[in-house]
Amino acid sequence: MKRGFAFAASLACGCLWAQTGGAPSQAWPVAPMLEIARETLAVPDQEIPPSPVPEPATTEPIPQAEPYYIELGGYTNFVNNHYGQWSGAQGRIMFRHLKGDLLRHFTPILSFATQTRPGGSQATFGLDSYITFNKWFYMIAGVGGAPGAGNLWPEFRFGATGLITIPGVKGLVGTVGAAQIRGVDGSYGNIYSVGGLYYHGRAIWSGYLSFNDNFPGSITSYSGGMAVQYGAEKHYWIGAGMGGGRIAYQTIALHPLDVRFLSFGPNFYYQRWITPKWGVIMKYDYQDELMAYQRHGLAASVFFEVGPIPPELQRHPQPVPPVPAH
Repeated sequence: MKRGFAFAASLACGCLWAQTGGAPSQAWPVAPMLEIARETLAVPDQEIPPSPVPEPATTEPIPQAEPYYIELGGYTNFVNNHYGQWSGAQGRIMFRHLKGDLLRHFTPILSFATQTRPGGSQATFGLDSYITFNKWFYMIAGVGGAPGAGNLWPEFRFGATGLITIPGVKGLVGTVGAAQIRGVDGSYGNIYSVGGLYYHGRAIWSGYLSFNDNFPGSITSYSGGMAVQYGAEKHYWIGAGMGGGRIAYQTIALHPLDVRFLSFGPNFYYQRWITPKWGVIMKYDYQDELMAYQRHGLAASVFFEVGPIPPELQRHPQPVPPVPAH
């Protein structure tokens, strides 16, 4: 089973997605560790055989064959307590297999999202990249922002998450991340996270803890989540997770740095390849923002993996090339 670059859902199909109110799962530098797992961690030199898949022998990143990954979709949220319905569109494109001694270490991702609710609309844009150093260490880093005077996304955000293969424990990866988000009113927050990924056969387990420090006032909060995902590249992924805490940033909050309420909820994710070149992604999550509202979020998108396969990645004879992110 080859797990390579391909973009899909957020942490645990949505620990981050739950925190962002069912909003688009843009590449995000702190929390989406299961997305990172699907998109970057790989089993080298293994395809998807008809027999049971062996356990991952290592966790270094292996790029998928097609040079472009494109995803387009939309989402909606049904929120009680007169908050109304919030909906939007999302999209992203990932560029794999860049040429050159330096560029080949990067896999950039351009993303956008829109959101409309009764109080207004806003769009956000991002530039993120996977950066591969060696089979023991790689990272995702990026910047993004939302132009205009809306308050649905941070005015500016930047950060990075590093992934480190733990020696002596097959399939175990540690993660550490840091990011800063800034609101249009001058408020900002620093987010620090630690977590881990564990690969076992076709399953990926993940978890994280996040410490959030919000200004002005240096208001601290904590959040976390855990999840499991099962599947195989070019076939399907299915996952479920639970996240909660006093989160530092959520897309559908009245303010980007809203830590007044305790929030928790489950989330579910399903990705299916219709053919080796395209498929669909579906997500559902529920969020209970205690003393504020309850929300049901739905999202769906279609993805394409296109372009000529580089000759160096055509060494395997199987008809289905070597999930994915995310």
